[in-house]
Amino acid sequence: MEYLRFLIKRHLHRFPFENLSKFHYYSNRARSGLQWLPDTATFLGHHENEGVGGNCYILNVHFGELLKSLGFAVETVRAVNGNMHLANKVSVEGKSYYVDVGYGAPLFEPLDPEEQPRFSRRGEDVEITRIETGRYMIDRRVNGQSFVTKIIEWTPVTIESFGEAITHSLRDEEDNPFMRRIVATLFNQEAAYSVVNQKLFIKTDKSTEVHEYSRQADWMAMMQKLFGFRPERLQEAVRFVEERGVRLFAED
Repeated sequence: MEYLRFLIKRHLHRFPFENLSKFHYYSNRARSGLQWLPDTATFLGHHENEGVGGNCYILNVHFGELLKSLGFAVETVRAVNGNMHLANKVSVEGKSYYVDVGYGAPLFEPLDPEEQPRFSRRGEDVEITRIETGRYMIDRRVNGQSFVTKIIEWTPVTIESFGEAITHSLRDEEDNPFMRRIVATLFNQEAAYSVVNQKLFIKTDKSTEVHEYSRQADWMAMMQKLFGFRPERLQEAVRFVEERGVRLFAED
């Protein structure tokens, strides 16, 4: 169990949750289904060369494959409510745990849903509540207000069953915010660094700082320093949202 906990934390400290790669694969790989999902070599190569990680489909699929290669018993599960979420169910010594490195959330350890875990860290509260057999609600709150809630369905499914959900998450429409804004989250030992468009949130267990960038050059320097993103990938993301009517910066 300690090894699994170690792997989860290391992954969250190294691979960012972000949608720059989502835009890139949409523009250069495919615009629907599993064809959009990068294979392992592509995923690792883009991380090594450009600093990107991915969203839940990318991060949890490849983390699940890593765990399988290390001998863990891993199954894929989904969480519903809004865009469908993909996570992993990992069994250790007869117990099954919820493992999720693709939510941009401080889920640093395997969680037993039946224990209905509840904790506060990195500026947010997380609670898992049993609704009925095989269904659990995971609620994330900031300052007492829920900002995202999903229902974990504990029955394993195949990765192939997410084809339609991936296509839905890629819809190039105004009601799909993750195709209209730039987001990124990465953790270290002390803080969570989260970006939503021009704003950077630095969240510790005790406080939250907010920094807003008006100049693209300053924003890019911050994104390179904190996340390791390459300039060309940042420029591509800025162009992507600008082409959809979201202008982040005036001319420097």
